[in-house]
Amino acid sequence: MRLITRRRLVIFMGVHRLEYRVHCSGVDDLPTIRGALHNLIDSEAIIEEKSERSWHGAPQTNISIQLKRKAQARLGLSKLGNEVLCTLLKGNILERIDERNTLHFRLDLAELCCGNIKLSDVRRREPCVKVQVKLEVYPGQKVEEIAISSIEKAISE
Repeated sequence: MRLITRRRLVIFMGVHRLEYRVHCSGVDDLPTIRGALHNLIDSEAIIEEKSERSWHGAPQTNISIQLKRKAQARLGLSKLGNEVLCTLLKGNILERIDERNTLHFRLDLAELCCGNIKLSDVRRREPCVKVQVKLEVYPGQKVEEIAISSIEKAISE
């Protein structure tokens, strides 16, 4: 009797970490911005705020959220919603990925504060939430395929 075995190589491709950054001026409504950002994360995430002065001396607050656990990062990506994720898939995803396998895009801060999650228009200089998604890419894998599959998984969750 001949025993045939098959080895299945299962590679989990996905998101390593996720980071949100917002630069707020002295006239921005910080509680509203904090509340909008809380809708993008789970309750365990830590929001870091750093108050300082801008180059010209005006007060500003930098808000940073890092989702370092993979499960948190995947949940954070799926909380962006299908509209944003599908828009990312429609464009050339490689234009948004740097040499360190990090996907970059911006969310419209005004829309986010109103409860709508939308990508920021790159041609307009408006307040935004900078989003960085560190992709988990290993040698021999294509970063574009990893990015597309990670976004598709986030849409299906």
